[in-house]
Amino acid sequence: MNNIAAKLEMERQFYKLYKGILSLSDFEKWLYSTEEIEKVYNSDFYLRLIELNYRDKYVKSLLLKILEPMIPFASFEQERITLYLEMLLSNKGDAVTILEETYNDYCNGYSFLRSLALNYISGIDSIPKLSAKEQFAESEFLTKRALLNTIQPKLTNEAKRLLAFFKKGKLKIIAEYDYLDTRLEVEQIELHGIEKMF
Repeated sequence: MNNIAAKLEMERQFYKLYKGILSLSDFEKWLYSTEEIEKVYNSDFYLRLIELNYRDKYVKSLLLKILEPMIPFASFEQERITLYLEMLLSNKGDAVTILEETYNDYCNGYSFLRSLALNYISGIDSIPKLSAKEQFAESEFLTKRALLNTIQPKLTNEAKRLLAFFKKGKLKIIAEYDYLDTRLEVEQIELHGIEKMF
């Protein structure tokens, strides 16, 4: 693996830990098995990582302070958001889980996700996630998730609309929870056209 590809993979691991996708213990295992970190970054950086006591209850906050400057948030955040939109568009994954994530992202600053966030809090948040299927009888589970079938066309249309803006470069993530929006005001229906969202 060349240095550029290796660095990108390392940054991805840093980002996954930061976002809580990767556990601290998995990160530690990866860290000790990835000696290239020292080559790609430098000895001081690598030593700061391996000298940490990964059993300490405060280690994650210390670790994130070291890693945060190394994470290219813009590209990973845009990749994550567009992946969620593509999953909604193609009806892959659990829509309830995806909408919960988009709701959290909206609350943290991605206001262009308003339509999806409002759909989530207007009833979808009470629908059980696919991961909770075993907690219900099958018929009860399907009944509770029936609302998704009625709202899916709206979700698909909104995902398609937002993805088009990302592809045209009219929406671009520039940092964690910060973005450039060069859409025309009429294209920003989430800001002024609430009746069009429902």
